[in-house]
Amino acid sequence: MGRLIGERLLQAWERIRSLPEQEAVLAVLALSWPQRPEGELARLPLGERNALLLDLRAVTLGPGIEAFAVCLKCEAQLELTLDARELAAGLRAQQAEQPAGTGPFTMRPANTLDLLAVGTMHDEQQAQSILLARTLVPSGAASPAADPEPDQGKWLAAQPESARTALVAQFEQINAAAEIRVEVECAACHARTMLDLDIARFFLRELAAAARRLMEDVHQLASAYGWSERSIARMSGARRAAYLGMVGA
Repeated sequence: MGRLIGERLLQAWERIRSLPEQEAVLAVLALSWPQRPEGELARLPLGERNALLLDLRAVTLGPGIEAFAVCLKCEAQLELTLDARELAAGLRAQQAEQPAGTGPFTMRPANTLDLLAVGTMHDEQQAQSILLARTLVPSGAASPAADPEPDQGKWLAAQPESARTALVAQFEQINAAAEIRVEVECAACHARTMLDLDIARFFLRELAAAARRLMEDVHQLASAYGWSERSIARMSGARRAAYLGMVGA
């Protein structure tokens, strides 16, 4: 696993800053695990992908995650601290669902390619249909992650509404391992709120903020000492902070 620090952090920021979210996630993973084909990373079940993102977050920015939300009852600010390593272990501890039989098909966990396929859709019903069709693979297929065939969509369209409802419930159950849900108690009114952490979106925002901070450091030190971006980026955070303290003294 390649940590996204120093010059590698700036490379990551440059690569992902104009990409849609799911493409940015794949770019970050590919940069951190260059030994793994990007297609393999794209086909990982979302639970395993999110565990990798948490692993990367822990070694890049530290394991402690500070999150903020608003109490739904009294609107007080909620603060909580999470451990990325514990969250990753929790995702992996959940038993992977076996592909569930659905008529002539089995249902596999969703992956990043599936999210990319519906990323620009505004019709929720259409997006749901495509996700369901993509995660249905012919029973006995050589690869459970095989790309969908037109037969899945035709079969799904011919099913009654009750069958579709059951498929949606099955999809949610199979993909529950990809979700990070944390219960937090409000210190003001003691109401308990269940929060969903979208680690992909959260980590991408953290990376962008870390890259901006590093560029600010580069700007100050380059202006003060004339050092190159590369040499400053290669410094440890402690050394950069020490030099910045001297500049501001």
